[in-house]
Amino acid sequence: MIQFDKFSNLYLFILLIVKKMKSIVQLNGLRLFLVSLFLSFVTFSNNQLQLNAERAYSQKQYAEAIKYYENILQSGLESYKLYYNLGNAHYKINQIGKAIYYYEYANKLEPNNADIKTNLRIANEKTVDKIESKENYFVGIIKTGIVTICSTNGWAWLSIVNLSITFIFAFLYIVSKQNTFKRIGFFTSAFFFVLFISSLILGYSALNQKNSINFAIVLVRESKIKEEPNATSSSKFSLHEGTKVKVLDTNPEWTNIKLENGNEGWLRTNEVGLF
Repeated sequence: MIQFDKFSNLYLFILLIVKKMKSIVQLNGLRLFLVSLFLSFVTFSNNQLQLNAERAYSQKQYAEAIKYYENILQSGLESYKLYYNLGNAHYKINQIGKAIYYYEYANKLEPNNADIKTNLRIANEKTVDKIESKENYFVGIIKTGIVTICSTNGWAWLSIVNLSITFIFAFLYIVSKQNTFKRIGFFTSAFFFVLFISSLILGYSALNQKNSINFAIVLVRESKIKEEPNATSSSKFSLHEGTKVKVLDTNPEWTNIKLENGNEGWLRTNEVGLF
């Protein structure tokens, strides 16, 4: 009788565990269902906003299209096409600064897109400020061009391929008994190892450039550049809508910028778009 009570208690305890596990599974299933339902709703809402934006744009209601695109951004969705469309809409209503800002953002996410580069060039031709760079033009093009030849994913895959080829020819060097094959294995593996290091460095630079705030676009018609980050400081010079500047430091109120000609100063953070 005592043994029966022990086993019956054990049996009841196991049943209790099973019931708890079933309730957890059911609860997790409910949570999963609710999350899936929420994601489906968000996806449907974004698709609807996208359709509304495209319809408004096709009807030349550009301000309305901008509102829809901004709502999509606020939902957490980000893509180069979204920034590109925003740039087009702002360009249509002659908001050159914001158009350039969104084109630059799109170009940062998709650096090899010809349409983005073309529209960015056309928009830049409408800016007031023409600032000559101290750096040699061709040097600047080479420095930025090499990094943006591939996307960050492209550099990652290139690094993997170069490292794989390095290992293959290094293995050939180790196992080969003929001097000719040994030389081929050694020099080829060394060559691809150098390529691996180079692609690794360039990939890191591309990722760093993509994730860091390096530049800004002036969004207001005219911005007074101050000597110090306060309203009472004297103005050094003015910049106009669409001008691209390098960001040295930034906080919620003031941003320290540097121009290509070497001039530096401070402007209000809400007057620029950081990217």
